[in-house]
Amino acid sequence: MENKEKILQYIQKNPGFTQAQITYRLDIPQSTIKYHLLTLEKEGKIFSEKLFKIHYFKNGIDNELKIESCIKNNNNLKVIYERCKKESLLEEIATSCDISKSIASKRLQVLESLGAIKKIKVNTKIKFCKN
Repeated sequence: MENKEKILQYIQKNPGFTQAQITYRLDIPQSTIKYHLLTLEKEGKIFSEKLFKIHYFKNGIDNELKIESCIKNNNNLKVIYERCKKESLLEEIATSCDISKSIASKRLQVLESLGAIKKIKVNTKIKFCKN
């Protein structure tokens, strides 16, 4: 099987992986992966989305599956998303996840852009919770 077909099949089975993750898991040189990802995008077989890194998805992917795969493939997103089951402040999320407020804020922005969480204003504070 050609590298291009391997990459396409991998993305179809594992949506939301980054170029580095695909390179590592398929054990194909990074430059080869990059070339084929660009080619597959030009052919309209996949698309990329910049969240905090560029993630690759097959065209026509269901939005719920896209959200689920992004969260599953990133431990910080997974932990933060779980923390958002109940309304939480940024400081609470950062502390409970043992990460800086800056990283927590960036990951919350990603989750919000995916539509997985929302901000709500409670009195004068902003809390985050699942959509």
